[in-house]
Amino acid sequence: MRPLFQLFALLLSTALVAQPVDWPFIHADLEPSIGHARSRSGAPSAPLYHLSDTIVVRVTGYVKLDGSCSGGTPLYGFQRKEDDAWVDYLPPDRIQMCCGMPDAEWVQQTVALVPAHVAQPAYGKPWVPGEYRAVILLVGDQELVGPPFRVVEGE
Repeated sequence: MRPLFQLFALLLSTALVAQPVDWPFIHADLEPSIGHARSRSGAPSAPLYHLSDTIVVRVTGYVKLDGSCSGGTPLYGFQRKEDDAWVDYLPPDRIQMCCGMPDAEWVQQTVALVPAHVAQPAYGKPWVPGEYRAVILLVGDQELVGPPFRVVEGE
């Protein structure tokens, strides 16, 4: 009896692995979102970065990419809290290159947003301590705004 069961299990597992999976229908109902990683202890905490840090987020949604040949970087920017209002600090660039993919469907895709790279002195807005939010452009030019995070001086 046992060899018969093992043969059945082997055949069933082979049949299940061989089945094609249509992932887009699974992801289509997910709500677009931006999330920050948890603290090292695993407990939720307010995201905190230093001036020299790279902002790392997980993105879910149908994201508009920059179209560069080097891969999938979303079109993104940042908002900064000034008094009680959120203002565009570095609005998302809306220009795509024509070398790579124009968009992608992401589910909890980890992406590094490099504020020091986009906030060069040429933009007139250096990256300074304060409260910010990431803004990622979705297909259809809809802006996806992430949760607030703080940037502080130091390493």
